[in-house]
Amino acid sequence: PVVGRGGAPRGAAPLVNRRSPRGRAGTGHRPTRLPESVQVVTIDRIAAGGDGVGRTEGLAVFVPRTAPGDVVQVAYVTHARHGRGRVLQVLTPSADRVAPECVHYERDRCGGCQLQHLSREAQRNARRHIVQDTLARIGRRTVPLPMLEYGAAWEYRSRLSLTLRRRGTSWVGGLHPHDDATRIFPLETCRIAHPALVAVWTAVRAVLRAGEAALPGVALPSGGVSPVEMLRLHLRLDAPDAADASPGVSVVIEGGTAWPEERRWADAVQQADDRIRGVWWTPDRVADIPATARPVSEYAPQAQEAMAFAQVNNDLAARLREFVFDAVQAFGPSRVLDGYAGSGLLSARLAAAGVAVVAVEADRAGAGAAAARLEALGEQAASARVVCDLMEEAVGTLDLPAEVVVVNPPRRGLHPDVALWLEAPAQRAVQGIVYVSCDPATLARDLARLPSWQVGEVRCFDMFPQTAHVETVCVLRREIA
Repeated sequence: PVVGRGGAPRGAAPLVNRRSPRGRAGTGHRPTRLPESVQVVTIDRIAAGGDGVGRTEGLAVFVPRTAPGDVVQVAYVTHARHGRGRVLQVLTPSADRVAPECVHYERDRCGGCQLQHLSREAQRNARRHIVQDTLARIGRRTVPLPMLEYGAAWEYRSRLSLTLRRRGTSWVGGLHPHDDATRIFPLETCRIAHPALVAVWTAVRAVLRAGEAALPGVALPSGGVSPVEMLRLHLRLDAPDAADASPGVSVVIEGGTAWPEERRWADAVQQADDRIRGVWWTPDRVADIPATARPVSEYAPQAQEAMAFAQVNNDLAARLREFVFDAVQAFGPSRVLDGYAGSGLLSARLAAAGVAVVAVEADRAGAGAAAARLEALGEQAASARVVCDLMEEAVGTLDLPAEVVVVNPPRRGLHPDVALWLEAPAQRAVQGIVYVSCDPATLARDLARLPSWQVGEVRCFDMFPQTAHVETVCVLRREIA
């Protein structure tokens, strides 16, 4: 049951102060330019976030789209303890530098990828060193260079999220340049997305250009609908219906509070490409409209779980889940706390293996999916339950003396109260922690908050090739006094 409460090319735009009111889009004022210095810099390494890092006169300068070994002329702005720069010229290219495969990477300075200019091996080495360096610098934990699990470098993404901006009666959809979050460039293709997503986007883009039916707007007190300037579009790859079938795609529109022409628009999109399994709409949060996805088409799958818990890289996600399951089972536990449990994949597998599990998940859709998975196991899950609550609230009320705790927090990492709970003498029965992290910096910070635990193993997963992101699993054991 569910219980609880719920290199930039030459000529790139100069750095600007986008926090200044004079730099806001649509005000008619030019952004405020910050004073720049120009120096020749040798890039030493790749930092978290994907920027290359070099030094000039003792100052660390972060330069996007550079590679270790590059000798570059950069224009940079000095901040308190570092500089941020842009490439004016690549004087001596690194041996790790390659030609980007996507047309948008250099032409539009696409911010979706950060490392397409690096060879595959250089990218993988960078991710391993980012995790090792971050754990040492922030977490004060010295670990060997982690092993990295990797797979396909292209066409791996099973989700594609775009910003839609209105232009008259039609819309343009795309991504932001890496150096200008106020602008959107029209997306034609995406080399890291599954081909089915790109094909569906091409079909949807044609419908948007035609302007045959209006997209969501804002409901007016008079009963009319006012158009909005921006919306979000999400494309999600669905599993094929049969072994020999091709995967389908779900389309989700996010934003607005009223959509009189939703059925007409959904019909036009589904007629444009037969891979589209369903169209969903997620309204903005307002007092009388819950921000939950609802189907525009009766053929749509369950979008709540699809939106919140679908993996971007199915192959690596499966390997990560296998590693986490094995890491938990290595402790031989009879009771496990599965924190930030999502849709309950791990909880269900542990329950099927005879482990008593408490799954904690704050999202109601995720908690509901986890409960359904456990219910489907019947008597195998008799000792399992789901708590729908924030992890930091739930740990103070749980009565399960867990022997292993699994945490898979969002990017912001553990709430301080969760770290305090894990450190408390009352939790001495906990033998191990398996921490799944999507951000090495918050992982390292949380490790610094857990001095009673020693790092047993760190394993990295190359879930997002061509980008600077890396998924990390850290196995912790009690420090022996």
